Amino acid sequence: MDRFYQIEKTGTTDFNAFLSKVFLNMFLGLLLTAISVYMTLSTGLWTKIGTFGAIGFGILSFVLVILTGVLRNNGVLAGITFYLFSALEGMLLAPIFYIYTGSSIITAFASASILFGIMAILALTKKVDFRRFGTYLFVGLIGIIIASLLNMFLLHSAGFGMVISAITVIVFLGLTAYDIQKLEEMAYTDGNAFFGALALYLDLINLFLALLNLFGERRD
Repeated sequence: MDRFYQIEKTGTTDFNAFLSKVFLNMFLGLLLTAISVYMTLSTGLWTKIGTFGAIGFGILSFVLVILTGVLRNNGVLAGITFYLFSALEGMLLAPIFYIYTGSSIITAFASASILFGIMAILALTKKVDFRRFGTYLFVGLIGIIIASLLNMFLLHSAGFGMVISAITVIVFLGLTAYDIQKLEEMAYTDGNAFFGALALYLDLINLFLALLNLFGERRD
């Protein structure tokens, strides 16, 4: 029988308790992001950052993601980097409110949350072992990144952008289920709820942005 269905409970935490911690930290990260978005918009900070500032924040955001993984064996430091990333992500997401209507943003996030929940439930039932699709999902993720950069700097095609967003939805639905099933292994090894929360946070945010790009109503 696949090891997925008979994980030895050698860790100090029960899986259900660990899962609760992961979702709690994910929720707090999203809440911090929402507060950061509000503060960025209300203070007009984004208009003062400029292009180079935005690039710098984007690079810093990527570094914080990496650090959360590197520091996964240190709960305190991993927590600090995760929440710093969540706050910074709010600053990076603020411009979407200049591009899309508020109702579109709410609808896209609600839709992403519902789809995320469906995949989470499906993953937890263990009727399908999504871990076996891990290689394909990560290849798809790399393909999305390369295609997005290509379209951003060379093609500038709205149609190709829509195709990328559609594929992104599919890939991150799969990654949501994959990451949730990987949490069971994580619970009985390093047990870092912040690293697990980061993975699910990224799944939901990327799903949200892809849906927003596909169906969002742009401001005039």
